[in-house]
Amino acid sequence: MQLRSGTQLFAAVFVTVFPVVAVADSASDRTTWITDVTIISPENLGHIGKGSVLIENGRIVRIERNEGAKMPVGATLVSGKGQFLILGLIDSHVHLASIPGMRFEVSFGPAEGKPAMIKEYLEQLPRSYLYYGYTTLVDLAVVDHKVLEDFRQSPLHPDLYDCGESLVFANGYPMSFALPTERFKLFPNFVYDPKQASSIPPEYKPKDHTPAADVASVKRSGGICVKTYFERGFERDKNLPVIGADVLAEIRKAATEDGLVLMMHANSFEAQKFGVEGDVDVLAHGMWNRGNLAKHSEIPTEIKTLLDQIAKKKIGYQPT
Repeated sequence: MQLRSGTQLFAAVFVTVFPVVAVADSASDRTTWITDVTIISPENLGHIGKGSVLIENGRIVRIERNEGAKMPVGATLVSGKGQFLILGLIDSHVHLASIPGMRFEVSFGPAEGKPAMIKEYLEQLPRSYLYYGYTTLVDLAVVDHKVLEDFRQSPLHPDLYDCGESLVFANGYPMSFALPTERFKLFPNFVYDPKQASSIPPEYKPKDHTPAADVASVKRSGGICVKTYFERGFERDKNLPVIGADVLAEIRKAATEDGLVLMMHANSFEAQKFGVEGDVDVLAHGMWNRGNLAKHSEIPTEIKTLLDQIAKKKIGYQPT
């Protein structure tokens, strides 16, 4: 899938039925021979079979697909019997600072007030991703830069890319989860809405929070993508403010000029239609909310038409 605004390739891969052999070693001069393992690689999916793989200096240098291949002298033997060897998986939609089961204010609150178990969780996180075969991650919304910095400093960790601080519409999703007194501190790269000037702290100036300024901030931080949102809300918050077509057009223009992939949180028919019309590169989430179309037992024509447009425009789709 080639994205229009850049060369970054995004893939969502899910492992459900087989274990993974993952080999990681901080010593780059070692030679490893993985033998008697079932090799799964996209260029040979029609003929999956057993074989052996030679790794030197951290790189794959030889693949032997016959079971009788001899182990090189001096190599460390790793038996893959009964296991599967696959390419490193990419998870293109993670939120590393968000702690499952923890309230919003606990996950993103001051470091001194966090339980010890959160520290232990974050220390384990890079190893857990590697254990399940994930070697590349993309964090779509940076809320705590230190979490990502610590992740990258771990002795063993997947490659980590990010979209920088996401472009949240003022007082919209997901900053709506935080208290009004804290939300602008947690999401400082928000898009200013003049209609809400009375509810935006005065220290935040409109000129510093235009779509162009926010995208430039992501670019300066080293982000490879821009994340924005179209979400009217759910549960207690169902009428949240959302960006309009004019704002999305400005974000699209700035992202294109800066060579960044534009991703949008969109989990409803309305949101995905809005994203397609605005030429986003990736739609994050599946179409969970069909609105008035939900009453149909079969997929309505309107949804089929929209999905065809997504495919025709080659817009990336993250169904989870």
